[in-house]
Amino acid sequence: MKVELRPLSEIKPYPNNPRVNDDAVAAVAASLREFGFRQPIVVDADGVIICGHTRYKAALKLGLEKAPVHVAKDLSPEQIKAYRIADNQTASLADWDYDLLPIELGELQTANYDLGLLGFDQDELAKLLSGELQEGLTDPDDVPAPPDEAITQPGDLWILGEHRLLCGDSSKPEDVDRLLDGAVIHLVNTDPPYNVRLEPRSNNAIAAGLSSFSNDAAAKKLKAGQGNAAFDIARGKIKVPGTMHHQGLDLARHPEKSKPTGKKLRAKDRPLANDFVTDGEFDRLLDAWFGNLSRVLLPGRSFYVWGGYANLGNYPPFLKKHGLYFSQGIVWDKQHPVLTRKDFMGCFELCQPPDTRVLTPSGTTSLGALHDNDRVVSYSRHNNLVLGLREGFAVRKGERDYDGPLYGVRVGAHETWTTEGHIWSVRTTPAAKDKWCVYLMCDRNRWRVGRTKFFTTWGLGLKQRLGKEGGEFAWVLQVCNSRVYSSTLEQIVSVQYGIPTTFWTPARSTLRTRSMIDQIYDALDLDQMERSARACLAAFGRNVHYPFVAYSQTRHKYSHRVSMLQRSCNLLPEVMAVPVPTGGMAVEWRPIASIDVQPYRGRVHSLEVDKYSHYLADGIVTHNCFYGWKEGAGHDFFGPNNALDLWHVKKVNPQNMVHLTEKPVELATRAMQFSSRAGENVIDLFGGSGSTLIAAEQTGRRAFLMELDPLYCDVICERWYKFTGKEAIRVDSQGNQTPRSSLFAGQA
Repeated sequence: MKVELRPLSEIKPYPNNPRVNDDAVAAVAASLREFGFRQPIVVDADGVIICGHTRYKAALKLGLEKAPVHVAKDLSPEQIKAYRIADNQTASLADWDYDLLPIELGELQTANYDLGLLGFDQDELAKLLSGELQEGLTDPDDVPAPPDEAITQPGDLWILGEHRLLCGDSSKPEDVDRLLDGAVIHLVNTDPPYNVRLEPRSNNAIAAGLSSFSNDAAAKKLKAGQGNAAFDIARGKIKVPGTMHHQGLDLARHPEKSKPTGKKLRAKDRPLANDFVTDGEFDRLLDAWFGNLSRVLLPGRSFYVWGGYANLGNYPPFLKKHGLYFSQGIVWDKQHPVLTRKDFMGCFELCQPPDTRVLTPSGTTSLGALHDNDRVVSYSRHNNLVLGLREGFAVRKGERDYDGPLYGVRVGAHETWTTEGHIWSVRTTPAAKDKWCVYLMCDRNRWRVGRTKFFTTWGLGLKQRLGKEGGEFAWVLQVCNSRVYSSTLEQIVSVQYGIPTTFWTPARSTLRTRSMIDQIYDALDLDQMERSARACLAAFGRNVHYPFVAYSQTRHKYSHRVSMLQRSCNLLPEVMAVPVPTGGMAVEWRPIASIDVQPYRGRVHSLEVDKYSHYLADGIVTHNCFYGWKEGAGHDFFGPNNALDLWHVKKVNPQNMVHLTEKPVELATRAMQFSSRAGENVIDLFGGSGSTLIAAEQTGRRAFLMELDPLYCDVICERWYKFTGKEAIRVDSQGNQTPRSSLFAGQA
């Protein structure tokens, strides 16, 4: 077979190629870079590709000028057409031997070979290297409701097959020692209280006065591990002094919540123990919790401690104190908006392409060339000045793969590109007062389309509308030049996506009542409405994770002179301005001229700027955006080397949650697959609903769980029983053993 080097410019793709190969180009390019061309591109006498379209595209991606080519001169036109199809189809007939493939991959991993070059994605490699998950009798994320009264008592130990669960206090070394019974720990996967006053928002909780920790007696009982404090309130044993601020907001929005939906309080109707304590007490608890984890975790082995942004300040000092090396943050993309009292909902994305030009004290450089502790010029929102022209401010750098839209923001002669979740400081322009907007609003599972004046003498019109309607989130779909056009667009969107324009607030003037509004939505398929709403947002370049305004922001005052933070996907030309340096430390607010959206696949980079949280990208001011191991030995990591620090795992549906901070089992399985071996021991000092236990059962690890609340111990025990069908044994504080079946009789 004759092979020749031929310029890529002389090779022609077959225009009717039926094989879709764009998703494979990056992997083939990586293979060519590592191994070189080992298969030529096959062409006909005219230089048209017969076989090798993906290799051709990969060569172009790598910037190669020539590629090896074999010219098939002895094939008829019919044979060429058939060969194109047969070459692709015959390759798809082969399959892997899944007994031998993991062995080969494991040997390459042991040799520190880059498995990312093999074409498998990170999830495929994780499964191949750690084995398939064991199926249970129920869905892994199914969580049973707790019993009316706790069966587990403080001090009870449950033996759940190979696993152990203790109803005890994670801050006490003696309880941890009893849980482990001499076992060593290879992995920590745990979710402590965040001390963020996470309140239940159900009707039962509000009616019982449990929507905040206003009840000191109830809080004291919960902290002491007496999980039925809520039932004491319901029985009148503990008096409730009245509602607090956030509870008042909920009642103002939903007056019907003052009445309970049921006679019995569920576990999720009660606030979490240790989630609202003083800063000093929380520091004491963190010191004790992390000290216990460090004491039992083997050197060099990993920990995954889940937390929120607020915990980036209080976790690291105690991790460091106890020899737990904080390597990096793993970000959970919940793939669903999460209600929060903060300005932005809990999701992730603060990135720009690597060729973005960033201003440093010594001049501009590419974002991709920056490293941790390099220094950049920053900007102060409060002083409206460029700062750090001489010394700069230190940065922390992050990067990852990204496949999605980039938003090009043009201001005058400047333009910079960002991912859709990137944050900007913006102000409204004088032109905003004459504009109208069409919006999409949601409240739990209801959606509506509407229109409003974009800016009024009271500030953002949509902010006022959201507060009046009692919705949770709202997005601006489009800014309109006139009221007439906004009315027309409102009706077009409503008809096209099947979303009502009905106001949610009863009004005497229109004789609209609450029951009439409910009848409209009862007649609609709400699941289909949510799918339509997401499609609508995508069509207008918006993102369901990033609302323009949330209910918690309706009390904020906006004006033309006050800046606010918005995501790239919510930037609006003409009516929004961003800061642009004009020389020295001076800054001007200039209108956004246009927004362009383009698809992008590649690396993106993020900066976290010390103190002022801004940097200058392509001449425009923009905003920046706890995984680790125990010190004392070489670090052990068993996952693929293309594993990302952004985990896309859909959160549990809030309507189905039994525990207020319930985590999907997949988060725990990933941690176990990446950082432990089958048969090893995993500890979770905050058992919650038992997701770590189910993940250990699926992956063949041994789980050791501590849980303070007896009701949640019952939930964990019942969840494991339903998943496995196996008998559990309770060992009380006196050592007496009792089978689960006799204790839970009549509870099923």
